[in-house]
Amino acid sequence: MTIMSVSPRASAARLCVCLACGAATLALTLSLAACKPDVVPKLAGLVVPEKQETEKLNAYVVAYNKLLPWHDFGNILKDYRQSNPKMNAKGNPPLDSYRVNGNDVDAPLQAFDRATAISESLPELDEPATALKAALERLNPLLKEADTYEKTKEYLSDKGVKARAMDGPFVVALIAAGKATSVFGTALSKQTLKRDEAELASLPPGTVRFHKLKVSLEVRKLTIAVKAGLSDKAQVAAIAAPLQALSLANAELGTMKRDPKAKPAWDPVCEMYKSSVDSLMGATRTLAGLVEAGDGQAIASAATAWSNARNKTVEASNQCGH
Repeated sequence: MTIMSVSPRASAARLCVCLACGAATLALTLSLAACKPDVVPKLAGLVVPEKQETEKLNAYVVAYNKLLPWHDFGNILKDYRQSNPKMNAKGNPPLDSYRVNGNDVDAPLQAFDRATAISESLPELDEPATALKAALERLNPLLKEADTYEKTKEYLSDKGVKARAMDGPFVVALIAAGKATSVFGTALSKQTLKRDEAELASLPPGTVRFHKLKVSLEVRKLTIAVKAGLSDKAQVAAIAAPLQALSLANAELGTMKRDPKAKPAWDPVCEMYKSSVDSLMGATRTLAGLVEAGDGQAIASAATAWSNARNKTVEASNQCGH
């Protein structure tokens, strides 16, 4: 999954929000429960009005989106713990299997290197980007070492001695990378939200570009409300307003007429995008109901499903109008 970077005046990159915070000990590790809700920033002007600043923001978006599709560190950690139950068992029984469902982060690190090398300063993003890059640099050799250990099945020879030696630093690095990803993602989301709100105000209603961006912004506002609801059950009722706003915006997108000259012909007026947002709204209602019911295990599963539905809207958005 990739998200397009843009020129200063073109439609802005649609940011995929990371929904896992990397905490290892909570039942909702893969949900949003450990995340603090974002606050919609006031539009006091664009943070990145100049060309070089916009290029740096785009570079950060590219780097972030190279990280997200395959590097949900909370998910990797959960899978690691579930796949290696003997790792911390009493008596250190010999390991007869070992699994780490995670790839190296070479490509994201290279992308963050390119972004941070741009000289223009973006204070809101540079600091969390530097922290995330450092966390990835600490984790990367551990991921590679664990992957080699798994592929070579060295655990059959050493009975898991090396696996247990790697375990502590590996878990710590995964948790740190997850937290740094969440912090950077929140900061990046705020900056792109400011930019896109300003762009929407400049676009004429009735165009694909206007309605696509309007839906995208409402999806992001809904994401903020969902995070808040998962952090505090009392905030679940507040999901209704952004959900209704998204429903109206998505209905407007759905009324646009098919243009036979548009490309690609199979999705000229963003039917797939509208459909994916419809599914997201359904997932939101399911999740909100479970949070109100207080079913922890079901909430964790529904939150993961919600996250997947949210990311599918991003993928569909990238194809809508292109």
